[in-house]
Order: sequence, then structure tokens, then C-alpha cells
Amino acid sequence: MQAARTGEDRTEIPGILHLDMDAFFASIEVRDDPALQGRRVVVGGAGARGVVAAASYPARERGIRSAMPMSTARRLAPDLVIVPPRIDHYRRVSAQVMELLHTVVAEVEQISVDEAFLDVRGAQRLFGPPEQVAALLRQRIREELGLPSSVGGSVSRAVAKIASAQAKPDGLLIVPAQRTAAFLAPLPVGVISGVGPRAQAGLEKLGVRTIGQLRELPPSTLARVLGPRAPKIARIADGTDRTGLGRRVRDRSLGTERTWDEDLTDPAEVRRRLTVMADDVARDLRRRGLIARGTVLKLRSPDGTTITRSVTLEQPTASGERLREHVVALWERERASMPRVRLAGVRATHLERHAGGLAQSELTGRSAGWHELEAAMDQAVERFGRSSLARGSTVNPADPPASGHGSQRSAERPKLD
Repeated sequence: MQAARTGEDRTEIPGILHLDMDAFFASIEVRDDPALQGRRVVVGGAGARGVVAAASYPARERGIRSAMPMSTARRLAPDLVIVPPRIDHYRRVSAQVMELLHTVVAEVEQISVDEAFLDVRGAQRLFGPPEQVAALLRQRIREELGLPSSVGGSVSRAVAKIASAQAKPDGLLIVPAQRTAAFLAPLPVGVISGVGPRAQAGLEKLGVRTIGQLRELPPSTLARVLGPRAPKIARIADGTDRTGLGRRVRDRSLGTERTWDEDLTDPAEVRRRLTVMADDVARDLRRRGLIARGTVLKLRSPDGTTITRSVTLEQPTASGERLREHVVALWERERASMPRVRLAGVRATHLERHAGGLAQSELTGRSAGWHELEAAMDQAVERFGRSSLARGSTVNPADPPASGHGSQRSAERPKLD
């Protein structure tokens, strides 16, 4: 499977950038507390069931990674510094990063709290070729926000993301169009999004470990291993993919999940926690200008049994009340089979850009009241912080007051993926 090359390819501008903040949560904590500089810092829950949400690069040198149990991280690095997460603070810094990007580049697609794709073909008229635009962005993020970032560039979003990962930490790598196939050839197949562990195992049975080897497979063999993803992955592998911005919104989801130090057994407490998470996810939807056509509930028991349940909404929404109603109903159906909850997650799915208003049913009756209330709450939270107000039903008198450094005891991953 050989890539076609033309004279036009040799001058094609690699105008898609992927900017990824390096160890974002941990880097913010180190920036805010210089005493942490150079130390093995992780952000996450410190309890027996805590997990690592983010790890500084000194911590990663010991093999510590996000989603790792904190108990394992402690064994790998006895000098580990554990910082409780400050999710609202990270979101505010994320907004600052995205605002900075928009001052240079008109076309920005944020895909998570710490990364974005940019189409810089228009910006080059003012700021020069893509590598100069990327260097400018990284410099301004460093000087104005005090944070490191890495940028990859290519003629497609998939290869730009691979390039930014290769550039880490704190680096820049632009892959020219005519060098795409050569750049990818020695890399493991797993760096391509969509080639997961099962696909990797199937390819390895065929002796395929690198992208260069994958390109040599006949299309029929590739389809047998990768299924309907095969043509897209083949185009990425041979350097002919040209997918740009704004084509994946409907395939993305946004959500959060939390693990608690003590199992939840009180149904009222489970409902309260699910309500808080539904409100958090909905607030993120509204902030990003998105609406959801579906929602997913994830539950895990103390023995590790994990279930996910989903529902498709009749009308798209960005309302926490609407999401709460559905996830609580999903939990009620599973309540008897899972009386003890160790982890729960709420996710909004089938996302769409909010283009000119919600459905009429969202703006009438009871929904209208919630729409107005949530809009007012968003303004208050934006001005005074998340702890400034909350639903009465989500306030637990037993909860400790929030400190300046955050009191959340579990790792939260507010990612789009």
C-alpha cells in the first residue's frame, strides 16, 4: 500500500497543528507553588482508593501515569508529592489557554481541557509558516501563563496529534507532507487513534508492529483485522489522510468519573453525587457551546464489577436537570444489583454544536425554569467560583468546607475524547 506522491505534495503546507499542554494539572500546581519544582508531583486522591489524575515528568520517570492507583504510585516513588485536584482552577486556566490561542488563530477546535487542534493556514499571512505560528503560541503560553506545551503539525489532524506526542515534553515537531510516510513508518501501530490493544494483538499475529509494516498489508487483510476503520487507518498510515478541523463533534463525548475512599451505600447519597456530576458535565457543555443527544452512566462495585448504561434523549440538551433525571433513572434500575458503589461516572454523548437555541421543549414549562436558573448559576460560578452556590439537594452538611487548594477527594477527568 504505497502513498501517491506528486509535485504539489512537496509544497503542501502542514497547516493543522495539535497543541497539548504538558502534564497540565501537575504543571499548574508546580507553577502555583515553586517549591514543587523538580519534585515528583501527582494530582489525585490521596486515600486508599485514590487514582492519579496527572503526573509531573519527574514522576513519570518512575513509571507513574494517569489513572494509576495512588497506592502503586507511592510504591514507585516513596518521595511522591500528592496534591488534591482543583478542577475549577484547571478549567479557568484552560479557558485562558484557549483565549490566547484565539488571539493568534481563528480556527481553533478544543477537544479536551488541555488540548486543541488549530488550522493555521490563514494565520500564516500575519505570523509566518506553521512552525513560526506554533513557536509563537508556545512562547506566549510560557511567558503569559507560565506553562509548558508541545505542538505537532501536519497536513492532517491524526498525524499532527502523533507529532505532538513525539515532541513531548515541551517540544515542537512539524511533519512536512512529503515526509509523512517516512515519519510514521518506524512508529508502533498503537500511536494511530483507533488501533487499540485488541487490534494491535491481531496485527501482531501477522507480524505487524510498525506503521510501515501495516502499509504492506493487502486491504482485505487490513479490513479483516480492523473492520470498518481500515480505510481511514490506511489513509493515515500512508500519509494521504487530509482530515482537518470540525469533523468529529458528533463522535465525541464529555464527562467525569470519580472514585471514593469509602463505598457509597446510602441511596440518597448516590443520588446526590450523581446530581453533582450531572451538573458539572452540563456546565461544561454550556461553556463549550455543545448539546448532547445521549447520556451514559458508569458504575463500579468494590469487587471491580463495572457496568455502563446509556439512554438516547428525545431532545438534545445542555441542562444538568435533564441529565440528572436520566442518570438517576439509570441508577435506580441497577440499584438492587449494585448496592455498594465505589466509582461512578456521568458522560454526555452524541454531542452537537449549539447552533441558535435549544429545542422548544427545553424552553417551555418546567424545563424553561431550569434553563433560566442554570444560566444564572453559570454567571455566578464564572464570577465567584464553583463553591459560591449549588442545589440545596447536593449540599451535604458532613462535607468539609472547601479550602483554597481544593477539597475534592477523587480524580476527575473532564476530557473530550
